[in-house]
Amino acid sequence: MSDVPDDELVQIATNFLLNSPPGEFMEVVTDVRALIPKESLLNDVAAETFREYNTEQMVQVNSPGNKHQVLISKHGEVSDNEYLDPRGNQIITYDHIKQEVHGARAIGSELESDVEAHRAAFDDEAVKYVAEHYPGGATTVYGKKQGSQYKVIVCISSSRFNPNNFWNGRWRSVWQVTFAANGGGQATIDGKMQVNVHYYEDGNVQLNTNTEKHLQAPAGDPVATASNAMKAIIKAEQSFHSALDTSYSTMGDTTFKALRRALPITREKINWNKIRNYKVGAEMSNK
Repeated sequence: MSDVPDDELVQIATNFLLNSPPGEFMEVVTDVRALIPKESLLNDVAAETFREYNTEQMVQVNSPGNKHQVLISKHGEVSDNEYLDPRGNQIITYDHIKQEVHGARAIGSELESDVEAHRAAFDDEAVKYVAEHYPGGATTVYGKKQGSQYKVIVCISSSRFNPNNFWNGRWRSVWQVTFAANGGGQATIDGKMQVNVHYYEDGNVQLNTNTEKHLQAPAGDPVATASNAMKAIIKAEQSFHSALDTSYSTMGDTTFKALRRALPITREKINWNKIRNYKVGAEMSNK
């Protein structure tokens, strides 16, 4: 790789890192570091690359002084290393290189008080949903005011890491709910669901799929709006789960079957350990 320009090497290395399977980011960092000729090339872009990966993956961290977890997401980014924890009423400081929380400070103007009643109502509904359907998952809900409209953003992230059995996976979904600030009418819901699973025992198989949804739900007071919107969100996510289950149940007889080696005309499997003996025996018979 010595003939490849440095800027191209950095681009290739960054692409590898940003596409790391969930739970395996540091392993990929180690491998990429060993491949590039100058370690300084990776060090120069490490801060931005680590930040991009962590926020895109919506990694879960413990909220300082609280029992809940908060997501490190772009929707809650205050600065390069500060992130909203609305439920904990604080802003946490996160070290992207060490991948750990380094403290917290009180929320000031970053939390929009006009939207807080709606945001809190959505948060209550989302917490109940995640606790029931995503063991080990977490949700963080943000609220913003945009002119005469409110926008509530529900982020959900759930990870399962099982390196001893050679698989890791993560579910991510982001739902942006927009509705009139004065209540009433319809709330518009735009969502994206993503699943990434990596299975790597004696091979390398990945599932990386996503889908987008555009929904509507009746709006009203904070509790009614949150309840109606979350019902629509839950229905959409359950439908996506069912579609994945159906795909997997039929994949064994379609996609995976097409990848297998076809049996010979005898419909019997070849014993590859004895194939050499078959050939030697045939040659001796001819002689």
